[in-house]
Amino acid sequence: MRFVRILLAFLIVGCIVTLSNCGGGGSHNKFIFGTGTGTGTGTGTGTAPDYSVAYNRNTLDEYEIEMSAANWQVLQNDPFVYVSGTLKFKGEVYNNVGIRYKGNSSFFAVPGIKKSFKIHFNEYDLNIRFHGLKKLNFHNSFKDPAIMREMVGYDVFEAAGSPASRTSHIKLYVTVPDTYVREFFGVYVSVEQVNKDYLIDRYPENEGNLYKAGRTGADFFWRGWDKSAYKTPVANPPYEKKTNEIEDDWTDFLTLLDVINNTPDGTFKTEIEKVFNVDGFLTHLAVNTVTVHMDSVSGRGANWYLYHNMVTDKFEFIPWDLNMVFGNFRGLGPTQIDADAVLALDVYNPTLPGTQLLVNRMLNVPEYMDAYVGKVRDLVNGAFTSTAMHPAIDDIYNRIKADVYLDTHKQYSNAAFDDCIEQDIPNDTDPRRTLGMKPFVTERVANIISQIGP
Repeated sequence: MRFVRILLAFLIVGCIVTLSNCGGGGSHNKFIFGTGTGTGTGTGTGTAPDYSVAYNRNTLDEYEIEMSAANWQVLQNDPFVYVSGTLKFKGEVYNNVGIRYKGNSSFFAVPGIKKSFKIHFNEYDLNIRFHGLKKLNFHNSFKDPAIMREMVGYDVFEAAGSPASRTSHIKLYVTVPDTYVREFFGVYVSVEQVNKDYLIDRYPENEGNLYKAGRTGADFFWRGWDKSAYKTPVANPPYEKKTNEIEDDWTDFLTLLDVINNTPDGTFKTEIEKVFNVDGFLTHLAVNTVTVHMDSVSGRGANWYLYHNMVTDKFEFIPWDLNMVFGNFRGLGPTQIDADAVLALDVYNPTLPGTQLLVNRMLNVPEYMDAYVGKVRDLVNGAFTSTAMHPAIDDIYNRIKADVYLDTHKQYSNAAFDDCIEQDIPNDTDPRRTLGMKPFVTERVANIISQIGP
């Protein structure tokens, strides 16, 4: 159970957590930042996942990637195509697994070697599993001096009652002949993959379609009933289907888009509730607003999954890629907002400049706006108070700091890592500063209460 015990009282009073909104079975990260023991009983190849091994928060486990010089060069030339390598973990050796880089800005905008990695144990041999898991993700905490935003983000989603990936901090080493000899690439955040294993663990019936937002273009706009319009360009599609790919039936997703785009206001509430878990989405949106997570459906539209829950016959919203929470993503180009605007993000209009169709349609329904604001109020009076969050942030900081100090490939200095817990980090100009972890919580909560009342 992933609780920090001293927070339990705050959660019971302020934010009773269930997963009833997502139709899933059981809570995993919980709130907040605890021991990370997770659930699951399987170990080894071909068994049910043992999440307590992969997402252990008691300590920072060591992983080592090994591959040939030739494969390493292939990876540098084509970073998002798997190459064969070996993963080592606590004396366990996993040969012939797929290894590639991952990410968008977290890859292209990082000048050094500390890139994010994806490990696919089944890429070449369907019988290989890591304690029952098919994939591991090692994220490099791009643009996060504290190296904890992603973990914090998932835990807040979990506390609010939203489905959320398990996370842990790990130490990653890389060995490549003539290039690296057990080189310490640094401290990473290991993030549970949203895939079939994820669905099996959370949903009693898990055969539904799973869709993922692409890097660009996942705007929920209607492009007609031809599914190819939502799958092209192939190199960077706006949406991807992640289960039942052979059948390639997109009818359910297109039906959802049809309702969102083509239903008149007078019947929208009735029709959307037939195909969409509205309460779950409003919870998701409330967390986005409180944490100012704009690299999401609230901002540029990316970083989410939709799962068609076959029990309820409704789509569920699932968060993904949370390294930009606490106001780290502020838009693109001339529409970017500064740090002060981040802290003052309008609860009643919680989007970046531009069109966020789904958010706008949902909040145009008065009952949905009221429910969403109520969820925001619950968070800032319960799970997201300074009393709850500050000790949890300290817990992570104290657990990882010794290893972070040794991480010479991280994006920020040791001083920035230390300072970002208690204060903002200056950038080129003060309004563009990186918001500190604890100051963000304190100032954001105060601003929200000034908008909506206690």
